[in-house]
Amino acid sequence: MRKYLVLLVILSLLLTMPGTLSAFAQQEPAAAGAAQPEATGLSLKQAVDLALVHSESVQKATKEIDRTYDIREESNKKIDYVPTQTEGDTELEIAWSRLLADDLTWRMSSKKLTIEQDKVALGTCQKYWAIISGLDKVNAAQDAVTKAQWDLRIGKATFVVGMISQPTLLAIQAQASQADASLTAAKNELENAYISFDQLIGAPTTERPNLTDTLNYIPLSVDNLDNEVSRIVDASPSVWLAQESVKLQSYYKDMVMYKGEYTPYEIRKIEVEQAELDASSAKKIMKEIIYSLYYNVKTLEETQAALQESIKASEENLRVCKLKFELGMVTSADVAAAQATLSDLKQKYIQAISQHAYLKLAFIKPWAHVSLSTSG
Repeated sequence: MRKYLVLLVILSLLLTMPGTLSAFAQQEPAAAGAAQPEATGLSLKQAVDLALVHSESVQKATKEIDRTYDIREESNKKIDYVPTQTEGDTELEIAWSRLLADDLTWRMSSKKLTIEQDKVALGTCQKYWAIISGLDKVNAAQDAVTKAQWDLRIGKATFVVGMISQPTLLAIQAQASQADASLTAAKNELENAYISFDQLIGAPTTERPNLTDTLNYIPLSVDNLDNEVSRIVDASPSVWLAQESVKLQSYYKDMVMYKGEYTPYEIRKIEVEQAELDASSAKKIMKEIIYSLYYNVKTLEETQAALQESIKASEENLRVCKLKFELGMVTSADVAAAQATLSDLKQKYIQAISQHAYLKLAFIKPWAHVSLSTSG
């Protein structure tokens, strides 16, 4: 009986010492504020604009348009007129075929600029949302640490009076250590996200911008999937290039000497057929990517309703728990546990809608997604 009285005294001291609900609530904003020094607000659109201005790949693609245009103009100077036929005139065939190739290269450079701009915009959105998700992850990890600290206090108290074994206490200590490690990892991950984002928008890597746009969950709405996929495929720069290559080879088919030497008709015919197969393959690959992105989006949407309901239930549980705490019916440890559960659910939700938002944009402009994925 004496053992249990001692336990009650210890627990009473633990649960009424600094670390009650009010102190617990005050500690969290301080921790979050320390990780986010005051900075000028930055919207997602502003971030994209800055990233486009500072992108070396966009600058290079812009210069490539000028370079390929000059090459095309040099080729154009060698032809005084548009020939109706070139067969039999070797020099004209070579000059004309070169102009056709240079013209396609120049027009493709504009498409490549579009790809680079879309890639940078999509990558900026991804990094912007990674910071938002990272902030929530740090908050959730901090709440998990608070819960683990309460569990450890209670564990030590119950161990002193012999109510739990040493292996059980060691397990509780291990959980507390793991919570600390997870918080450190979350903070490091957030720091990396900030640095990567800063480099993208041309800011000092020590800057921690205040992101003003929030993540909102808006389901993807497509009236007719097949029609939408066809529309996106038609807008794809890679598909466009493959189709233009067919046209180019079709021109070459009528040129015997376009390579500077005699090319048999059968070879020229096969080259057209190969270009047609490449174009067909490009369309199929792009379609597969678009359909895959669409169903990945829809898979995420299937989980959102359940996750939102879980958050609502957890919020209500925390509200009731706080009320009970004020009435002396539960302890600070109970409140910390309820808060940790809610924070974990919210962090998972933010992470899910961040991925959902990215995949929605990737569905609209899959070439940007492909370029971003292949560039690392």
